[in-house]
Amino acid sequence: MNTEFGELAQTRYRSRTRRRRVYVVVGVLLIALGYYLMAVSPQAVSDWALLRAMGGLACIVIGFGFAILPLLSTWTNDQ
Repeated sequence: MNTEFGELAQTRYRSRTRRRRVYVVVGVLLIALGYYLMAVSPQAVSDWALLRAMGGLACIVIGFGFAILPLLSTWTNDQ
């Protein structure tokens, strides 16, 4: 009985760790996409430049949330 609980807890820990790693990777990719979108050439049409800049800013903010929140929850829960 005790080994079943240990195996279940170990499985939960592995899945939680894997999920957090995926969130961090997705967050970093979103941040990179945001910086790519923010790089607008000076000859770009102003409407497209504004849309790209706003989309890039949104990707950076969302990516920051995805990349940092799992790390903060790990540090604050002492796990």
